[in-house]
Amino acid sequence: MALSIGQLAAITKSHIVPKAVEQIFSSNPLFYRMREKGIKYDGSLSIKQPLIHTATGSVTAYSGYDILPTAPTDQITAAEFSWRQYAATVTISGEEELKNSGKEGILNLLDLKKDIAALSLEDQLGTDLQGANTGGKSIDGLGLVLSTTSTYGGIATADMASWKAKVPTLGTAGTMTKYEFQKAMGQCTVGNDKPSIAITRQSVYDKLWSLWEGQQRFESTKADAGFTTMKINGLDVVVDSHVSGTDGGTQDNYLQFLNERYLHMFIHKDYNFTTVAIPPQRDQDIKMVRWLVALNLACSRRNMHAVIKTIDPAL
Repeated sequence: MALSIGQLAAITKSHIVPKAVEQIFSSNPLFYRMREKGIKYDGSLSIKQPLIHTATGSVTAYSGYDILPTAPTDQITAAEFSWRQYAATVTISGEEELKNSGKEGILNLLDLKKDIAALSLEDQLGTDLQGANTGGKSIDGLGLVLSTTSTYGGIATADMASWKAKVPTLGTAGTMTKYEFQKAMGQCTVGNDKPSIAITRQSVYDKLWSLWEGQQRFESTKADAGFTTMKINGLDVVVDSHVSGTDGGTQDNYLQFLNERYLHMFIHKDYNFTTVAIPPQRDQDIKMVRWLVALNLACSRRNMHAVIKTIDPAL
């Protein structure tokens, strides 16, 4: 049987670069942005967002002894959101820990696995932030917010006509133009109240760059965790790989216009990406640490957001 380790390998140390570089996680600026300005709650049965749905009916012009209307108007309701819980568990065996201990452990295995767990949790939340919560346990994501038909926060669109987002159709199938960008942005703008950010995939971002080449500007802000934003019409345009789409050649790529004034991440202060050590197991030599978070996304005005769902950036 041939010896598996040669003489040079037997007497020469390998150099381990003291930094592990992740290869699997995608860009996640919207989640970081929502988390940065997240609202911390002490606790509650659920998250309720009061909504004004009807104007005061007893408003009238009058003269002299005219009888003034006094009929009351039911004007306020609430959207209700449940807490959504997430966990990421790290496990390391006693054997792994002892082999990785001391100066021979260039990278601390437990710390590295904790970092990976945190990134995995954030990546899953970035995915669910775009979702429609079809399983009932994940956050109520933009798939529900940016819909003209879905019940959201317990309110059906049929019961409140304004309780739906804008989903404009492209004039020419699949083709994104400056006009289509402005049209979608305009549909969710009221006076000076307009979207604060547009989220899309890299291929659509590149298409927008080509349309406004030489007219846009770029900047990096803390709120975007260092991600570069492109300014178009005063609007931050950011790449997020969690946004729906398959890139060029298909008319299925999204461009989302979001008004963050009406979009908030509620986070429980005691489950705010908290690490919890799991007690030793009776029948195993292992150590476990768990990340825990309880949160949900809540939108207070769906009609101030828009999404184009049929972009082919190759056109």
